[in-house]
Amino acid sequence: MKRFIILFLITLYLPVKSLAQTQDSIAFPYVLPIWGDKVAERGMADQLQLPFGLNINYVNTFMDLEITEFGLSIAGHDLTNIVNVETLNFKQVSATTNGLNFRADAWILPFLNVYALVSTVTGGTEVQLQPTWKNSEGEIILQLPEFSSHVDFDAMTYGLGSTLVFGWKGYFSSIDFNYSRTSTALLDNQIGYATVSGRFGHRFGLSKKNKEFMIAPYVGVMYRDFVGARGSTGKINFNEVFPDIDTKFNETVDSKIASNQDIIDDPGTSAAEKLKLQAQNQALQTIEDKVNDSGVFSTEIDYNIKKELVQTVTFQMGFNLQVNKKWMLRGEYSLSDAQRFILTGIQYRFGVKKKEFR
Repeated sequence: MKRFIILFLITLYLPVKSLAQTQDSIAFPYVLPIWGDKVAERGMADQLQLPFGLNINYVNTFMDLEITEFGLSIAGHDLTNIVNVETLNFKQVSATTNGLNFRADAWILPFLNVYALVSTVTGGTEVQLQPTWKNSEGEIILQLPEFSSHVDFDAMTYGLGSTLVFGWKGYFSSIDFNYSRTSTALLDNQIGYATVSGRFGHRFGLSKKNKEFMIAPYVGVMYRDFVGARGSTGKINFNEVFPDIDTKFNETVDSKIASNQDIIDDPGTSAAEKLKLQAQNQALQTIEDKVNDSGVFSTEIDYNIKKELVQTVTFQMGFNLQVNKKWMLRGEYSLSDAQRFILTGIQYRFGVKKKEFR
């Protein structure tokens, strides 16, 4: 890519032999991009987009997530040794979002675009888990029924990005990077998110009469992931997310203890088995007492969570449809088992002229 950029810069400064191309009438009229005059001298100004753009896009995403760390505390009392990633036994975690993305951009250089974005997002998180406790030997001593929950949320996202573009005879390639942060009431701190993508495509004219009417289909690859290794913190009430979980917890523990006690009381049970089940019942009673005394089910608790995307790299396909120099439409799609990304939107472009052209 660096080689392409260097070659492109060199061509901008090559001497132009045509006398007509050295006249003031071909000077680039807009304040941006920088080196726009050089592009005009080479007779390629008509291939540049208008320098400023306003975009509005609809974005829909689905992501499978993996919870790698989880801990909670109540009034400063840490319960992570009882309730953690292993004991909660997450079966599936996924998030779906829908939102409008507003973006303003500018071509700073003929091949470099920078932009700022703001998004309003609504979505939901699906969680399936089956709390399971094991003894030191890895044997299950208690397993609750499987629970599922759906939590809705609203969020605001804002970020910055840049796009590097190279074009040749209708073909084009680009590399895009952006960093954004998301704020939601469910979490105390913001979530950082980084996206890097590369695209390759070709531009086709759609009308002989209207040279500005064209479409540019492309394919590409996108990498997306959370930024920040410390995870996120927030507050939650288990009874709101998982109704009746306290009743099911106590019923399951008491039933397991009673079942173990029946085996202990059986005259045919060996002494070694009785000792094992007695130790198991003692551990179960300790877990039940600590959980109930903590108020974990009915009190708002503080938690910390670290999540990762199951799939960070996806293949994309999309198009840019230019109606004219001012109006454009865009669509981009990516479908996979662990991720879905759909974007569609409209763009308006304009230029700010230099003083001598006003």
